[in-house]
Amino acid sequence: MASSSSQVAIVTGGNSGMGMGLVRKLVEKGWKVAVADINENKTFADELGGASSFHKCNVADYDRSEMFQQVWDKYGRIDALCANAGIVDKSSIFIFEYRNSDKIPPKPDLLTTDVDYKGVVYGTQLAIHFMRKNQTPGGKIIATASVAAVVPHEAYPEYAGAKAAVVNFVRATARILKRFLEDDTLYGRVVECSADKHFFLEPPTLANGRVSKRAVTVWDPLFKM
Repeated sequence: MASSSSQVAIVTGGNSGMGMGLVRKLVEKGWKVAVADINENKTFADELGGASSFHKCNVADYDRSEMFQQVWDKYGRIDALCANAGIVDKSSIFIFEYRNSDKIPPKPDLLTTDVDYKGVVYGTQLAIHFMRKNQTPGGKIIATASVAAVVPHEAYPEYAGAKAAVVNFVRATARILKRFLEDDTLYGRVVECSADKHFFLEPPTLANGRVSKRAVTVWDPLFKM
């Protein structure tokens, strides 16, 4: 297995929407991109040519570890994971159709949580494993969240909760993992991308100072576990 001379990124959900934009930008910058998606897009693959490869995967399933192995076997390195795949609510927690009904509503479809949040956690762990095997150990992990993570979208409450979970997961792991694609001094930051402007959003402060802060202070035995 020969290692690629170009940096290699995995972009989940790379065959549609924002994912396509991420893939195009990385290719423009000279990266090799592994497009990881549940759906193939042959037109897009033809556009990208040899700069990309398609790897079918379901990010909600940890068994997509096979996809990471395929990328490693093909390129001999993984330098970045753009955990971008996302969907919106597949059922309504408001169950309006069951108003005035004695029938118990069906279990909610929580696929959005599986894709948007659990998919990021799974991908992060798998990326850590493979990035440690790089010739120079390390890499970058970037997660796509949403403005709904900061200001909840009432039409998509599960989506808002899952994306808020992504934001706090990144902040909670950042001091150890340190993730940001092009600037090593920036990590664990939430960036609001609005039209052509970018803003860093800071974590909220706790109202009761150090008394409240004790609840989120690292306890060494637990951290070691």
